[in-house]
Amino acid sequence: MRKRRAIVLCLTVCCLAGCLGYAPEPLFRSDIKTIYVEAFDNRTFRRGLEVALTRAIADEIRLRTPFAFAPKERADSILSGELLDFEESSYVKSEDDRVLLNRVTARVRFRWRDRLTGRDIVPEQTVEESARIAETLEDSLFDLVFQETAQRVVERMQKSW
Repeated sequence: MRKRRAIVLCLTVCCLAGCLGYAPEPLFRSDIKTIYVEAFDNRTFRRGLEVALTRAIADEIRLRTPFAFAPKERADSILSGELLDFEESSYVKSEDDRVLLNRVTARVRFRWRDRLTGRDIVPEQTVEESARIAETLEDSLFDLVFQETAQRVVERMQKSW
């Protein structure tokens, strides 16, 4: 009987030890309920990219966070930023000079602040993301790299462990 108790106790301790580092609290701040996403600025010479980037970030926030969108005057927080750099290069070409694989890199600076206090929730940070795609459709390239960039931005909005 003692041996059985010792084994059960040992297994219980091992199971609980495996749960260390996990927290029952949410990944995002609970005091922030609403967010306003400003249209991102564009520091590149390619017009219109900021619209696709802003849309991708808003979609990712809608998908992965508990925050509701609100007008700027009523939002608890404001996310702003700018597209600093956008590079597109042919990664692999065929013998007849057709692009088989493209590489696109986007570099974005963003800041998330409390609207009421003006304090940074996430201070200014830069995210760089690259994507490779075996298509020549520009829209697909932009969508993919901006979607991955948006995922990095939302990850940085999470509370530290």
